[in-house]
Amino acid sequence: MPSTRIDFLIDKYFQSSCSEEELQELMEWVDASSETELGQKLAGIWKNFSSDTSMPEEMSERILTNIFNHEEEATPVEEEYREPSFWRTTYGMAASVALIISFGFFGWLQYNANLKRTENRIVEVKSFEQHDVLPGGDKAVLTLDDGSKVVLDNSANGSLGKQGETDIRKTQSGKVVYEGGQVAVAKPMFNTLTTPKGGQYQVVLSDGTKVWLNAASSLRFPTAFTGNERRVEMTGEVYFEVAKNPKMPFKVITQGQEVEVLGTHFNVMAFQNEKVIKTTLLEGSVKVSNNEKTAVLQPGQQSKVGINSNIFRTVNDVNIEEELAWKNGYFQFNDASLEQVMRQIERWYDVDIEYVGKISNEHFTGKLPRNTNLSNVLKILSMSEVEFKIEGKKIIITP
Repeated sequence: MPSTRIDFLIDKYFQSSCSEEELQELMEWVDASSETELGQKLAGIWKNFSSDTSMPEEMSERILTNIFNHEEEATPVEEEYREPSFWRTTYGMAASVALIISFGFFGWLQYNANLKRTENRIVEVKSFEQHDVLPGGDKAVLTLDDGSKVVLDNSANGSLGKQGETDIRKTQSGKVVYEGGQVAVAKPMFNTLTTPKGGQYQVVLSDGTKVWLNAASSLRFPTAFTGNERRVEMTGEVYFEVAKNPKMPFKVITQGQEVEVLGTHFNVMAFQNEKVIKTTLLEGSVKVSNNEKTAVLQPGQQSKVGINSNIFRTVNDVNIEEELAWKNGYFQFNDASLEQVMRQIERWYDVDIEYVGKISNEHFTGKLPRNTNLSNVLKILSMSEVEFKIEGKKIIITP
């Protein structure tokens, strides 16, 4: 296979955009490659990655050497398990591949203490496969105005019924769309879309506004927008692309906060177990207010409003990619604490987190696809000074 084709397939694999045919083609190349050929290709991937992250060359060489030397210490893996990365029948090379790909996805892990710990820990990656947990997916429950519920992940595509004059349907791409129903009614009808832990979902409201719900989130909205404003209520984390209508401002209500827009793209994170409500603006402008203060955000800005405190501030030059990573299919962290990381893990994999002893002060920077099994995430995190253990749907963490 031409080298340019291999590079193309590897690049698509890193972006989680391989089709089934392309992934099969890539795996066939891996299986057919000699250890020398595969090793050279992997070394090139690692060097390009470490160069992009400004990793010192000496450190990059030592880490790469440690990874490939690890194969001598490896033990055979159970035949039925197949690592979701470049896998070979020779476990030593497979371990090397898995580690390099994991580093490529998650980035150059950075901690509060000495970065050199990364090289020393690299050969100590633990195995969690026998107690693995699958990632979340498109799961949600739609509660209609009369209280009846529709489990969307089990329902067929097509019509889901009507609410007043509004038609509700589930599309082939797996989202709920509300159409019509703009005629004024005596009594508005409200629906609520709720995602569980381990779920996410999309909905298009009757005015054309597009909405994405993260795991453990909810959105309450009228089936048709009438009157002089469009008002919805939410919990958890929701991304909005609001259809423009200057005559009907769009308002998003969370606990202790209101966001008002005419037409714009923004993200609101308002989980109860977080300390602040974060509203991040991508384009247009929004007005954020609580009972005491108001701020008008410009693109690239973020407001932070305390849930149980009097915090109210605006942050400039926010990392938009990091804030929207969940919507784009990634975990992404920038100097995030262990607790911040694990709260995202808890919501997406629907697991409980238990800390034994003092909570580690490790901090993490990096990026990892959300469509990977929990074991792969814990392998990367375990390169820190933190120990993880899976017991059913519980992750036990010790410093």
